[in-house]
Amino acid sequence: MSEQRRLRSFLLFQGPFILWCLLIFVSSSIPSAKLPRFVFKLSDKFLHSILFLVLAALAYRALTHQGSFPSLSRHALVITLAFTLFYGVSDEVHQLFVTGRNASVYDVAADVVGGLVFVLFIKFSGMLKRRQSRTSSI
Repeated sequence: MSEQRRLRSFLLFQGPFILWCLLIFVSSSIPSAKLPRFVFKLSDKFLHSILFLVLAALAYRALTHQGSFPSLSRHALVITLAFTLFYGVSDEVHQLFVTGRNASVYDVAADVVGGLVFVLFIKFSGMLKRRQSRTSSI
């Protein structure tokens, strides 16, 4: 693969994952007094779950679309869930050093729920595809 194609592939598949990690980090760096107030009230835990569901989707996409380390692709779901847990914990530790923010085990749990929802969706959609292909071949 040419250098230009490798760069394009990296930007297309790993780039969004890296940018999403940065978005989470930067938003966690905002002191509590400067956090935006929304007109509609969303549960903090629901927001965590959604952010980390997207993180899991982008992590999985990045892992499955790289060719340098085949074992990462083979174990993408497990690595995705482990990374979601790791990043959730590191995000909460990071918030300990931000004015007015604190760490919460419940936030980490919500993060992992988001990652788990994505992993289960991929797992069950794969099972359904396999079942449909077996049924259609009969």
